[in-house]
Amino acid sequence: MSITDDIRYQWRSGGMLKKLLIVNIAVFLAIWLVELLGWLFNAKGLSYVLLFQLMGTSDPAQLLLKPWTPLTYMFTHQAPMHLFWNMVMFWFSGQIFRDILGDKRLLGNYLLGGLAGYAFYALGALMPAHLALASNGPILGASAAVMSVFIGVATYRPDMLVNLFLLGPVRLQYVALAVLALDLIAIRGGSNTGGHLAHLGGALYGFLAARQLRQGTDWSGSLVDRLERIRQFFRRKRGPRMRVEKAPGQRHGNRTDADFNLARKQKQERIDAILDKISRSGYDSLSKAERDFLFKSGNEQ
Repeated sequence: MSITDDIRYQWRSGGMLKKLLIVNIAVFLAIWLVELLGWLFNAKGLSYVLLFQLMGTSDPAQLLLKPWTPLTYMFTHQAPMHLFWNMVMFWFSGQIFRDILGDKRLLGNYLLGGLAGYAFYALGALMPAHLALASNGPILGASAAVMSVFIGVATYRPDMLVNLFLLGPVRLQYVALAVLALDLIAIRGGSNTGGHLAHLGGALYGFLAARQLRQGTDWSGSLVDRLERIRQFFRRKRGPRMRVEKAPGQRHGNRTDADFNLARKQKQERIDAILDKISRSGYDSLSKAERDFLFKSGNEQ
């Protein structure tokens, strides 16, 4: 199976956590591909043209021209280590969040936390001048969205134990408090104030959303439900797909219905066994034959 096939499989079967990771990495690679082309053709500012269209801004005039940037900024990274540490943190917190609260809320927390982070960044300009929280620079990166996911699950399950390198088991709420404390300390240093404000905005959304969820109000899940209804609406607008109904007793090639159904049952049993193996040991434990079979089955559906 090629790298492209692996990526396609991970996109289809890896869940929302892997989809968001893939999008972040793909945008980063696209930016650096443009950077490479600019270097090759002596147009070194070429990548900034793309970055300018993706980064968030606190300038109202620019925001009117680029109204999509409060969304795209949270998938945009330029520095490799910025991407690396954000994705490490997202992988750590996202697995815990997904296992407890599910894929749908993971997407909702990521998007709404990122938007809350953008709002905090933009509102910094309205804070008292002596706080020096106004940011004239652009904003980019998944940090606010990741903070929303991390603080969200830490608020929902504060007593959950996580194993940290050199420290051993630590309650999740203490890890979250340490991360928040570092942001509050850093914001006074005057370096990247817009970014630290965005972190706090994402953290606040994650905290409030988790508290509301415990009381029965699902902010994140409701957003994804609405997005799904919009998607279904536009799919219906395109019209239904044609279906060919098979008459009872019809032969499938050289096979009768009974043979066809038996083969389909055996195929499904093999798929279920492979998925169980992935659940127990991970995708990397599959043999090449199992990966090829799973990929081929996905394409046939």
